[in-house]
Amino acid sequence: MKDFKFKGGPILIGLCSGLLALSACDRGDTPKDTIEERATARWEALLGGDLAGAYEFLSPGTRSSVSSIQYQRSILTQKVQWTGARYIKSECVESSCKVKISLDFALYGVLPGVRSYKGTKEIEESWVLVDGIWYLVP
Repeated sequence: MKDFKFKGGPILIGLCSGLLALSACDRGDTPKDTIEERATARWEALLGGDLAGAYEFLSPGTRSSVSSIQYQRSILTQKVQWTGARYIKSECVESSCKVKISLDFALYGVLPGVRSYKGTKEIEESWVLVDGIWYLVP
């Protein structure tokens, strides 16, 4: 029987290494894309009255010091009512992002002689990436 020698070994190794490296690459989900989805989903939860769901968007550190009930109470006792939210943009550096949101709101009973005041305001939120998931840091 004749010994068989494969001469394309270096090419095959290079090809396999390249494919392995490509498989580890990002598949289009840049942190900026994901942060927009997470920030939008959080505001949808808040606007929809799902305070327990909105609580889950808080960073693990925040959730370790504030219970879901405490968070929900803090939201419910505010004199502001959010009526709309729109993602504007985000600026990310490594594992942190600053997210700009345009908020529509209504204030009730805070100005003498005025039943309600409606307005829009831009806010900036801080988000961190923990184990591949973006979380809000209040």
